[in-house]
Amino acid sequence: MNREGKLQVMVLMGGTSSERNVSLSTGKMILDSLDNSRYDCYGADISDLLQIASASQDSKAWPDIVFIALHGRGGEDGTVQGLLEILSIPYTGSGVLASALAMDKKLTKQILSSAGLSVVPDISISRYGKNGLDNLALQVKSALGEPPFFVKPNSEGSTYGCSLVETWPELLPAMKEALCYDRNALIEPFVRGVEITVGVLCNDRDELEALPVIEIVPNSVYYDYKSKYEPGGSKHIIPARLPARIIEQAKESALYAHQIIGCRGMSRTDFIVQDDHLLLLEINTIPGMTPTSLLPDAAAHAGISFPTLLERLLSAALRFHNGGAGNEK
Repeated sequence: MNREGKLQVMVLMGGTSSERNVSLSTGKMILDSLDNSRYDCYGADISDLLQIASASQDSKAWPDIVFIALHGRGGEDGTVQGLLEILSIPYTGSGVLASALAMDKKLTKQILSSAGLSVVPDISISRYGKNGLDNLALQVKSALGEPPFFVKPNSEGSTYGCSLVETWPELLPAMKEALCYDRNALIEPFVRGVEITVGVLCNDRDELEALPVIEIVPNSVYYDYKSKYEPGGSKHIIPARLPARIIEQAKESALYAHQIIGCRGMSRTDFIVQDDHLLLLEINTIPGMTPTSLLPDAAAHAGISFPTLLERLLSAALRFHNGGAGNEK
């Protein structure tokens, strides 16, 4: 703590992934919203953290806690979490294992499918695989049938490198684009249905609660970058216009996914509802906190203001660091 007794909070933002600009927006919103009467807050990038790591713990720059506002590789994948574990600095969000698992979409779906959840099927193509892009159409047709498909990097976010493939000639260019962002890419059937998302938060008793289910209605064909981050790019309908049975199933599935992966503090799980059938897409361990982001919107509808949401995440991180919050990873 500083001389005024305020907790020193480093908001770690920016980073080196393709999601740097999203991270900077998330970080700015956090810095603007944390209570300055309780916290001494400052923004920092990876280079600043590395500089602190090489300095003595007596350094004045050593934070009491790090609020991780990074997205994508190098921030959401367990690497920064591992560094902070070594430094013994408390940090918000999930730990090393859960972060690494959730970043790998293929592995996440395999784990959650084996745990009984229904997931969107896929086929994985590696940049360095034995077959690679040879006979790509044959591989995809055998596994998934006919277009349309959705192609995306396996370990990326914010729809970078994602493409909707409606005809076979579009498949190879889409794969090459996805493989520019990651060594592995996923091809999924393009499921037409209602896209929803469910946030999960830890309360001050270390109990998990599912936030109101959001129905996402993008202005584009799918929930692309513009739909996510441009004002008016999509509508967030809360509560989702779905039967009560599906709403409850989505909440239960999000809570279950959070626990199976070992998340802590918060998570956000995305689903597609097709013919009243719930299919899981992915789980996010560091949901966006930009002005158009989903988790803060859901929290607000649950009566949790954005500053209160941030305080809950900081408190959960400190409790976990001091030995609480169960056995989350």
